[in-house]
Amino acid sequence: MRKNLLLGTSALVAGGLMAADYAMAEEPLRLDVRGYRNEYFGIGSIDHDTIDFNNTGHFSEGEVQFRGETTLDNGITVGVQVELEAVTNGDQIDENYAFIHGSFGRLVLGSENSAPYQGFWSVTAPNVGVPLNSGWITVFVPPAPGSTVGFRRPSVTTNLDLHNDDNVISYYTPRFNGFQLSGTYIPTINDSGDGKNGPVQANTNTERHNGVSGGLHYTQSFNALDFTWMGAVNWIGECDGAACTGGGNDDILQFKSGLNIGYAGFSFGGSFGYEDSDRTNEGYSADLGLSYSTGPWGVSATGFYSEVEGTAGGGEDELIAAVGAVSYALGPGISVSGSIMYANWDDEGSNDSEGIMFISGISISY
Repeated sequence: MRKNLLLGTSALVAGGLMAADYAMAEEPLRLDVRGYRNEYFGIGSIDHDTIDFNNTGHFSEGEVQFRGETTLDNGITVGVQVELEAVTNGDQIDENYAFIHGSFGRLVLGSENSAPYQGFWSVTAPNVGVPLNSGWITVFVPPAPGSTVGFRRPSVTTNLDLHNDDNVISYYTPRFNGFQLSGTYIPTINDSGDGKNGPVQANTNTERHNGVSGGLHYTQSFNALDFTWMGAVNWIGECDGAACTGGGNDDILQFKSGLNIGYAGFSFGGSFGYEDSDRTNEGYSADLGLSYSTGPWGVSATGFYSEVEGTAGGGEDELIAAVGAVSYALGPGISVSGSIMYANWDDEGSNDSEGIMFISGISISY
C-alpha cells in the first residue's frame, strides 16, 4: 500500500511540475467581451380571433458574451464561451461551453445546441431584415388561439433540433474538398429549455436520453458561383414511462436539408425540415428566399410555410408568412433595416390570426 501511495504521489508531483513548466510556455487565456443587441419597432394591423391587440410593438433582444482562447505550443487551441442574456424572462446564462480545435477538428463540451444546428443557418433562405425562419414571427403577429408553436420545431423553423442548450458533446471534422461532417451526443434532454441546469443523469421514465445528431455540410466556389448545401438527421428514443416531458412517448426523428447559391451579389436559397414523432409539432416546414447586396445596401424577399399536428388531434395547424426587407450597414457590426411582414396562422379548430406589420430596427454586434 505504501509503495502504491509513493508511486501515486511521485506521479502527481511529476505531473504538476510538467504542467507548471508547460503552462509557463503558453499565453494565458484571457476573456474578451463580445455580444449583440437588436432593437425593433413595429406598427401595423393584427386580426386575432380572441384578443384585441394594439397596432404597435417594441422588441428588444441581446447577449453579452465572454469569449477567450489560447493556442498551445503544439498548435492546439483551447477556449471557452459564456453568454449572458441581456433581456430575459428565464435563464440568465445562455449557452456556455469549452472547446478544443486543431488539425484533428473541433470538439465542443458543455451547454450548446447541436453541431448540425449551428451549421444549418448557412443554408436557410437569405434575409436582410427581420428573421423569418426562427420564431420571430410570434413576436410581431401572435399565433391563433389553438396553434401549436414550438421553437426549433417545424411550426416556426426548418432548423430543427432535439433540445435547447442541454449539456452535449459535439465534434466537427476538418473540412476536406469542401465537405465537413459534424455530430452531437445529448445524454439528457430537459424540455424546460434550461437543460444546462438540469440533472446530470436522465430520469428514464420521464426524460428522453441518449440523443444523436449528425450532419454533412458542403461549401465550394466555382468561378464566381458560391454553392452551399447541408443535410442533417436528429434522433432520440422513447421514454420508459407512460409519457415523456414535453409530450409523446415515441422516439423522435428529424430531418432537414437546405441549399444556398450565391452569384454577383445575389443569394438564392431554401430549406426543408420534417419531424416524425407522436408529439404535437409533428409535421414539416419550408422556406425560400432571394437577396441582393451591393456596398452597404441589401434587399431580400423570403417566404415560409409550415403544417404540423395540432393539440386536439384530427387536424393540422398551418402558418404562411412572408417578409420583404431592405438594410443598410452604418459601419462594422452596425446595420439598420426596414421590413414588411405578413403572417397567417390557422389552427385545426378554424381559429385564425392574421397580420401585417411594418418593422424598423437596428442590429449591433460588438
